[in-house]
Amino acid sequence: MKFATRILSVSLLSSVLGLPLLAATARADTLITECDRLAAHPEDPQKVTPGVHQNDIDYPIAIAACERALVTNPSDPRARYQLARVLFYTNQNERAVAEMKRAADAGHIQAQYIFATFIARQRPFAPTDICLAEQYWRQAATAGRQAARVQYLRFTLQQRFAGCANVASDAELRLFVDGIAKDSKSVYENLFVEDFNDGLRSRPSEAARSVWQRCRNTLGLPVDEPWRARRFGDTEMMTNALTALILSGEKTITATTPWSYSRDPDRRPYEGAYAVLLDGKGEPRGVLRTTSLQTKPFSQVTEEDSRYEGKPVRPLDAWQKVHRDFFNRTLAPIGKTWTAEMPVTLEKFEVVCR
Repeated sequence: MKFATRILSVSLLSSVLGLPLLAATARADTLITECDRLAAHPEDPQKVTPGVHQNDIDYPIAIAACERALVTNPSDPRARYQLARVLFYTNQNERAVAEMKRAADAGHIQAQYIFATFIARQRPFAPTDICLAEQYWRQAATAGRQAARVQYLRFTLQQRFAGCANVASDAELRLFVDGIAKDSKSVYENLFVEDFNDGLRSRPSEAARSVWQRCRNTLGLPVDEPWRARRFGDTEMMTNALTALILSGEKTITATTPWSYSRDPDRRPYEGAYAVLLDGKGEPRGVLRTTSLQTKPFSQVTEEDSRYEGKPVRPLDAWQKVHRDFFNRTLAPIGKTWTAEMPVTLEKFEVVCR
């Protein structure tokens, strides 16, 4: 209400004085100052001049011009960003960071992108909380800054924002990728689009990420603790049956082969690894931790190993038949078939969160 009252008051004052309010606002936004001529960045989406490359800036004159512009209009975020830019180039880091943040908080898109970059690159006097970088990059990306879209997606897919609250949804991330594709001006940006699309397709669901975050907090694990989403079995029915056996505690081992993850190293198991367990529909049901690994030829698996399987598969002959058929099905796409001497990794695990 107060905001609306202020707008109404200004509008009435403008009418009384005969001033076109909207035109005056537009002129204020586009008024070209010496600060703009001397210090605008060529890639600033809100610049009003072509911009000046760093090597062509006369630092002392540009700083003085931008300081004068801010005396005239202290609320001009563009001039404040341009001042911060030149201060940074002259190694006046403390003041540069402070002015960049003020410009970012005032809504200047390029300042939001650069302030987040200061944080991510741990520039002197910048905050150290990566979640602050997430917030500012997200604002700039939403406003259409191409470099911010790229950085936001890179850091998200690298799980650098894993400990941050209220991050961009999967739908929002896809809008960023679509924006990069639409505004792409180079083959490198097109390659980013391909990589980001692949990353989003293989990324665990929001539900799985939420389950992992709760479990990670419960266990007191660091925010960058590696994990993956994982399902057992190659059909929905088999996956549901195996998931039930795991959650009941009846099944505490699984068998894979190094052949199956030779083309996908991220699937390679290791002791201490965490995984969100998915059911046949891809819904998260719990979190597992790998407790031990042993690799041996298929022919050397014994009932001492198979006794940790679900009860119907504990007899060795049953275990061999089920896994022989399973390996033949799953290895066919990579041109391999089951053999008695093929390597098998026996992985024991425990349920650590439900």
